[in-house]
Amino acid sequence: MQAISTATLRRIQGLGYGGLLPFIGLALLVVWPPSPHWQAFATEGLGLYAVTILSFVGAVSWGIALADPSLNDDQRARLLVFSVMPSLLTWLIWMTLIGTAQLLAFTALTLILFLIDRLHGRSLGWPAAWLELRQRLSLAVAFCLLVAATAINLSGSH
Repeated sequence: MQAISTATLRRIQGLGYGGLLPFIGLALLVVWPPSPHWQAFATEGLGLYAVTILSFVGAVSWGIALADPSLNDDQRARLLVFSVMPSLLTWLIWMTLIGTAQLLAFTALTLILFLIDRLHGRSLGWPAAWLELRQRLSLAVAFCLLVAATAINLSGSH
C-alpha cells in the first residue's frame, strides 16, 4: 500500500475528527438532557450514528480489498469477508438491544473492529499514520459511547 501524503493525511484527520462531533454532541446531550425526551432522542441518535460509522469502517476494508493490487487472493478474501461483518453486527445490535446494553455493545464492537483493523494493517503494511489515527478515533468513539451508557444507567432509563 502506498504512503499517505501530508496533505491527504491532514484531510483524513480533519474528516475523521469532524466525524467525532456527532458522537461528542449526542453523548453530552445524553449526559445533560434538557428533558427525558431529549435523553431518549440523543440515545437513539447516538446508536444510529454508531451503526453508520461502524458500517463505514467495514466499507474501508472493502475498498482496500478491491483497490490494492498487492493483495493475494487469500488476503483479499479475508478483507472482503471482514468488511461485511460490521454492517451485519451493528444491524443485529440495533435490532435486539436498547439503551445502555446497545451502547455498551457498540462500545465493544468499536474496540474489537479497531483491533482487527490493526492486525490487518500491520500484516498488510497499511500506513502507520492511518493506524494511529484509527486508534485515536476508535478510543474517542468508545469513550463517548461509554459515557452515554453510564449516564443512561445512572438516570435509571436503561
